[in-house]
Amino acid sequence: WCEDTMGRKANDISEDKKVIEEEQARILKLKAELGSNGANVEQTKRDIAANLEAQRDATGVRDKEYGEYSAEKTESEQCAGALEAAVKVLAGAGEKKKAFLETMQEAQVLSVVDGVRSVVARPAVTKAMAAKDLQMVERFIQHPEDFMGSRAGGFLSAVQIANNPFGDYAPQSTQIQ
Repeated sequence: WCEDTMGRKANDISEDKKVIEEEQARILKLKAELGSNGANVEQTKRDIAANLEAQRDATGVRDKEYGEYSAEKTESEQCAGALEAAVKVLAGAGEKKKAFLETMQEAQVLSVVDGVRSVVARPAVTKAMAAKDLQMVERFIQHPEDFMGSRAGGFLSAVQIANNPFGDYAPQSTQIQ
């Protein structure tokens, strides 16, 4: 009985030593995986921090670009308003009116000249306008009197165009001969 028990115990001990060696190898493998996963966690934390920083930078850039866009949009709207006012005033230029109305018109034209001058000084406007149009506007700014009353030679007012839409090509008579 002692020898059987002792044999079994020796066998159990050798099997348990094998299990201990296997478990120690498994522990080493799991420790290696734990170290690797720890490194992955640290890298992921760094990636998240970099992503958050990039988001802050992108938000700052977008906010800055929106501010620039908003300012340019406001400036463009003001320029368009000033140019519309100039067109309205110039539409009546060259028409014969009574002295009081003519004086009022001249005052309006001079007021528009001042507004157009400040609008044309902006780079965005000069880039957006055709060279021929810009040249005409600059001529208007320098010599607004050329665009008023009878001195508007060569330029037709809106009323003159409405009365004679064909210009020099209009027939002299509308009667059939």
